[in-house]
Amino acid sequence: MKFTERYAELFNRLLPSPFTIAVLLTALTFILAFFFTGGDKNPGTHFIDLVGYWENGLWDRGLMVFAFQMMLMLILGHALALTKPVSTLINYTLQFCTTTARAAFLVTFFTILVALFNWGLGLIFGAIFARKVAEYAHRVNMPLNYPLIGAAVYSGLMVWHGGVSGSSLVKAAEPNHIREMMSGIYSPNEVALLPGAIGFDQTVFSG
Repeated sequence: MKFTERYAELFNRLLPSPFTIAVLLTALTFILAFFFTGGDKNPGTHFIDLVGYWENGLWDRGLMVFAFQMMLMLILGHALALTKPVSTLINYTLQFCTTTARAAFLVTFFTILVALFNWGLGLIFGAIFARKVAEYAHRVNMPLNYPLIGAAVYSGLMVWHGGVSGSSLVKAAEPNHIREMMSGIYSPNEVALLPGAIGFDQTVFSG
């Protein structure tokens, strides 16, 4: 077994799922906060305070709305990626995946293209595309470096923020969002000189 395979197997055993990683990071953060903050407090009181901070952060209304929006984008992106037109496109493209290099290129190209439209769709589309490539390679007995194909899936995350679903670009396009955001930093006269909005014609679709 190669070193990289042993390395991957070790992490698969230690961190079998993203939820496990989240739980471990939460526990680590709690322990660090307990021992390195609130030195002048009673340990029992400090423990209760930290639990309260964790609960307030987890159930914060604004963060819950944001989390729901992110989950909705992923769910809708997954539903769209499984539609017949997308499946037809993927199945048609598979015939050109004759080598690992070509497969990696096609997965990267189409994932980036889709991610510029929507980051959630790009992430799910890329994962489905990579799985189809692996199934195709197995079906035709083609040698394939699947870790490379899997890495190509994340190429969309390099460009999505420059696309039409980029968070900062969408917020900047909202009327008066920039002025409201800067109102506590600049004087009213300076804020009045700021643009009311920066449209997509100046960001996404500009030269």
